[in-house]
Amino acid sequence: MSEATGGATAVSDALVFDDVSTGVGRHRFLLDRVSLAIPERGLLGIVGPNGSGKTTLLRTALGLMPLSSGRVLLRGRPLPQWPARAFARHIGYVAQQGTSHWDLSVTEMLRLHAAELSPELVERCELEPLLARRFATLSGGEKARVSVARALAHGPALLLADEPAAHLDIPHHHRLMAMLRETARQRAVVVVLHDLHVASAWCERLALLSGGRLLAHGTPAQVLTPALLSTAYGAPIASHEVGALRFFTGVPGQRAPA
Repeated sequence: MSEATGGATAVSDALVFDDVSTGVGRHRFLLDRVSLAIPERGLLGIVGPNGSGKTTLLRTALGLMPLSSGRVLLRGRPLPQWPARAFARHIGYVAQQGTSHWDLSVTEMLRLHAAELSPELVERCELEPLLARRFATLSGGEKARVSVARALAHGPALLLADEPAAHLDIPHHHRLMAMLRETARQRAVVVVLHDLHVASAWCERLALLSGGRLLAHGTPAQVLTPALLSTAYGAPIASHEVGALRFFTGVPGQRAPA
């Protein structure tokens, strides 16, 4: 593993996975001995192929996956020691597809999480024109911004986002990532991403998962190497640079390194 974090449990970290394994049976692990420390501020991207454990990592941080071994610490305290209300105050979560089970306006949705709307949050998420509208009438990009605002409305110290821009076009995808990076100036933000170009452009640090294991953790330049990506995806991956931008493509006719 590249730049392994070991089992550090410093209180200054927002979230720590300390040798964590989660399984669906005695010998099948969805996460396999993952150790990762997430600082109090900054944007961390979780990347890797389908089925590598990215969503499972977030669900484990939310306390929704039973641990086979290891522990997860939020601000230095193991998850089972957190009272439910205090835990909910510390974490915001953005699911892959923002939904509402009730026909609520954007203002009503946000006030489910905080009695008063933060003008700063409304401005940052560009919500002013949307506040009176029903959530169901919004476009995909507008729903994504509202979903992020809803997760931030109560001022959590940690934001977890599971592919929040998965169904957005390229301009809206980058617009949302810019908003998340600005948000990460004040708190820890962890976002699951499929697009390696977007991960390279916006994330300060990345964690690369493969087969439930943490294959690498570090800066985009350290993690998004052809060798590591080819190993993770089981197929040859090439990196291309155009100015300051990096793109990643498969290499036809070649096999991934054994």
